Amino acid sequence: MAINSVNTYSRLSDSLERELVQAANSNGQSYSGIEGLGMVFGYIGRAASAFGRYLILVAEAVHEARLRDGRHTRFLC
Repeated sequence: MAINSVNTYSRLSDSLERELVQAANSNGQSYSGIEGLGMVFGYIGRAASAFGRYLILVAEAVHEARLRDGRHTRFLC
């Protein structure tokens, strides 16, 4: 625990820590590191897909703005 108090990058977020504790307490078994890694990778995957959806929305908005702008022709878009 001393490493966690010194290194701030190794700390878990409150929501992740809360979910890990609830998962460990709900089934009466001890905490598994594999399950924790699976949860972390799940969060990372959801964040990456949300970021990808955001980039698609931004690209579509830029494309629509260029189409409405009179200075650009259809051949450049």
